[in-house]
Formats: sequence, C-alpha cells, structure tokens
Amino acid sequence: MTTETGNAQATHPLTGTIPGRPLHVHAPTGARKHSPVEALALKLFADMRAGKINRSELAPEYDAHLTDHAVEQMSHYLKRYEFGHLPLEAHVMQTRESGSQTFHVVKIHFPRGDAASFLMGFNQEGKITGLTLMSMAGD
Repeated sequence: MTTETGNAQATHPLTGTIPGRPLHVHAPTGARKHSPVEALALKLFADMRAGKINRSELAPEYDAHLTDHAVEQMSHYLKRYEFGHLPLEAHVMQTRESGSQTFHVVKIHFPRGDAASFLMGFNQEGKITGLTLMSMAGD
C-alpha cells in the first residue's frame, strides 16, 4: 500500500517500446526488453493497422496469397473495431513446431486494458507463412 494514495496496488512507470515510439523516454534500468518475436508482432500490428506490409518478410506462398486489397481490408477492420491504438506490450504465450514451420501465439496488450492474440507462422528461412489476429474478450 502506498502512503500517498492508500492504494494497495503498486504503480510502475510504463516502459518498453512501440515501433518508433518509446513508452518511457528514460526506461528504468532492468526494464523488460521484447524478444525478437514480440518486437516483430508489435511491428507487424503497426504495419497492418497502417495498411502496409513489408513483402520481403513474407514466404513466397503467403506473399502470393496476401493481396494488397486484403491488407487494406485488415487495416479498415482494425480501425473499425477499435484496434485504433498501437499495443503497449507483447508476450509470447506459446511456440510450436509443425513440419517445417514454427508458430508463435503472441498476446498483445492495448492501452485501454484489453488484449488480443496474434498467431504468426514462420518457415525454416524465417519468412512469415501466415498471420491471424484473434480477440481475447474477457482477458
């Protein structure tokens, strides 16, 4: 309990990064750093929200499947259903391998307190084979 507010919950400054924006300019020593998968999830979400994607990161099969129209529709969906803010944090919840692919389920946290699950698939060369955003209502 803090003496100033009588609040039983400890408060901590926001730390970490959103691509292009630090959450706290002077992050405290020992602040959690995102893993490469978590950082990529945050970057991909920001790109999808902006209606763009770096096709050099995609496996050829996924690149052929993911049309510019689909990317544009995803951007509209994210904005329409209040995914309008960039997430604050990302955490890898599960990693699995199946055949020649590796899948990561990454939980991304938004400023208003909700979260979503982002499923990302990668081939052996590290190229993206699929992306799916799933709601985590009630989480």
